[in-house]
Amino acid sequence: MKINSESMKKILMVLAEQYFNDNGWKYFSVREDSEKVQKFAEDVNRQYLAYQNISRDWYVQNSGSQNRFCCRSWDELKSVVNILQVNGRFFDFYVDTGEFRCFCIVLTDDGKKNMPENQIEAILDAEKMSVRTVAFIAAVAGDAEASVLQIKKSGDE
Repeated sequence: MKINSESMKKILMVLAEQYFNDNGWKYFSVREDSEKVQKFAEDVNRQYLAYQNISRDWYVQNSGSQNRFCCRSWDELKSVVNILQVNGRFFDFYVDTGEFRCFCIVLTDDGKKNMPENQIEAILDAEKMSVRTVAFIAAVAGDAEASVLQIKKSGDE
């Protein structure tokens, strides 16, 4: 059975999440959490406007969502939100390795050779905003063997 590109992407996403977890990295899925990150930024800004004697950085650092969304400052959160709004469709995760934070794209070993031009431009745009991008690359077979077997009670024919 041939694994189609959509299924392959799902397999790679699971592998990437396993890799991040195994290394103790914090991360969020761009596809699943992009709107939540944008809402978090709006909430921080709303809190700041209500109580301007406390910095936006303080709101980011002391929010329960800070760990979830991996941002440590208002400027970083603004940059991440801006990238998500403009080029979010080209990234898969935002990752905090403990040493640095970055966007991550998930690719097959072949995919790194065939990256679309607009994805390359999105990576360059992120770099211009001083946001790193890394690629999680995995080799996964394009075919899988599968079968369906009927389960019968002993003695049944």
